[in-house]
Amino acid sequence: MARRIIDSHAHLGDIFHENRNISFKTNVRKGDYEDRFIELEESLFTKPLFTGDPRDLQLVIDGGQFRCWEATLENTSRQLDECDMAGIVLLPVLPNTTFEEYLAASKLDPRIIPFTAADMTLSIDEMQEKLYRDIGRGAKGLKLHPILQNVRLLDDRMHAAADVFARADLPVVVHIGEGTYYSADKTYPVNSKFGAMSDFFEFAKNRNNQVLIAAHCAAFAQPLMEGCKGIDNVYADTSFCSVAAAREAVKIMGAERVLYGTDYPFVNEKFCIEVIERAFENDPVTKDKVFYANIAKLIHL
Repeated sequence: MARRIIDSHAHLGDIFHENRNISFKTNVRKGDYEDRFIELEESLFTKPLFTGDPRDLQLVIDGGQFRCWEATLENTSRQLDECDMAGIVLLPVLPNTTFEEYLAASKLDPRIIPFTAADMTLSIDEMQEKLYRDIGRGAKGLKLHPILQNVRLLDDRMHAAADVFARADLPVVVHIGEGTYYSADKTYPVNSKFGAMSDFFEFAKNRNNQVLIAAHCAAFAQPLMEGCKGIDNVYADTSFCSVAAAREAVKIMGAERVLYGTDYPFVNEKFCIEVIERAFENDPVTKDKVFYANIAKLIHL
């Protein structure tokens, strides 16, 4: 039997560009490139990814892109095998990766748990109808990425999408973080300011009737909880958390509101698992909640 570990935050294929057809390629191996993520993960997230040097930023952008191109179903399943994991939540980001793509992957590997994404090019009624259909077909939650979708979180369409999952009692994962994803010489319709944590605070205040997962925010538990004071339905995943940060997140948020997450393929599962193993080596109850029980409860496994 697989270990009780579910990654609550992962991706398959190229979340940055359309029509790359990465997910179902076979025999894709790691390329020969300067991968700045290796030092980050091998340090168990104690070394900085961003140094302030523009050249380093470009290496991070390029490395992230290469890792996405290597994130095939075959390679993802191999990581699950090597780490003996029970499951992985895949978060699509329209228009680049889709629920249909991840649903198909889940038919080939039942450890895959597909979420869906809202098509912001549709009318609100059409978008909601599509999301209801996705839930009927097996979507276990919703991913909102304001930057890559180029729609501010406070937009009516974002609230309308979340409404569907409030009614279905399923979680909504919201990207938080003002990241840069594309080279300066590339033009894509994105606005990094749409990843502001302050927008999430405003969004959450109006959505106290459903589970909201603040992506990447266990590492920023203190400001997250200060901004969400009085809101008891906010969770956070441990992507890019060090051992100390994971412990601090549980201390601040409580063990029931912290979820194991990686943001795979940007980092590999084995390093993130080691963080949680070390952080809670003397507390098996908390470790099980973070690794498995919390997300399993939220998606009704």
